[in-house]
Formats: sequence, structure tokens, C-alpha cells
Amino acid sequence: MNSAEKSFLCLALFLFALGGVSRLGFFSEISPLESVFLPMSEEAVLDSVAIVDTIDNEATASDDEDAKFAKHKREKKPKKKAPAFPLPINSASNEDLCFIKGVGPSLAQKIIDYREKNGNFRTAKDLEKVPGIGAKKRQAMEEFVRFD
Repeated sequence: MNSAEKSFLCLALFLFALGGVSRLGFFSEISPLESVFLPMSEEAVLDSVAIVDTIDNEATASDDEDAKFAKHKREKKPKKKAPAFPLPINSASNEDLCFIKGVGPSLAQKIIDYREKNGNFRTAKDLEKVPGIGAKKRQAMEEFVRFD
């Protein structure tokens, strides 16, 4: 008998012994091997369902408690719908302006503040008067805005 055959024989004997021990009930009331391989009576099925329900309810209760005490739990925000382009720059809101590539919340607020202080934008060149908008950014923004 070579070493591979000896290893296989040892494994087979171990599994045979494990099956016998598990049938005697030394491990627990519900053995994993019994639940998979042996047919169950109706009472055993009902007992296992009750155990699973209890475990699920305990897990749900602990999840609820964890959710209450979670410090950094992020709530999903509803996605904002993109406005129709080109945007009317003279009446666009802060949120709408943020959809323009290269315009964040702070630059959008600067555009709105400039618009309120100095009046409506008449041409694309007027955008360069806003602090933070240069020639390159103005060119990138031109296709997304319209001047009414």
C-alpha cells in the first residue's frame, strides 16, 4: 500500500468515525451532517424552522440596535435629475449650475452672487469677471449655458 492509498484510507476512517460520533449526539442537538443527509420528521422540521426564525429575529434586533448607534451611517440621498442643457445662466439655481463640468458648489455660488450684484450675464466674456473663471473654464462652460 503506497502513501496515497494510506492517506485515502485514513480519511475514509476519519469520516466514518465522525459520522458515528455525530449520530450519537456528542456535538449538538442538531448536527450539520444530520440536517443535510438524514431525512427529518415533521417535528424536527418545525423545530429547525423555529430555531432559524429565532436566530433571524435576534439578528434583526441587533441590526436595529447597531443602526441606532452607528455614528457614520450614510443615508442614501436621492439622485438629482440633470437639467436640460444648455442652462439659462441668468436664472439657473446653484444645484443646476453644479451639473456643468468644472463647476462645483462654491463656484456656482460665486456665479449667483456675481449675477445678483452686477446683473445678468449678456455674453460668455462676462463669465470671466466671476472670480475663479478664466478663459479656459469659460470656453468649457460655453456649450452648457445660454445667455437670455
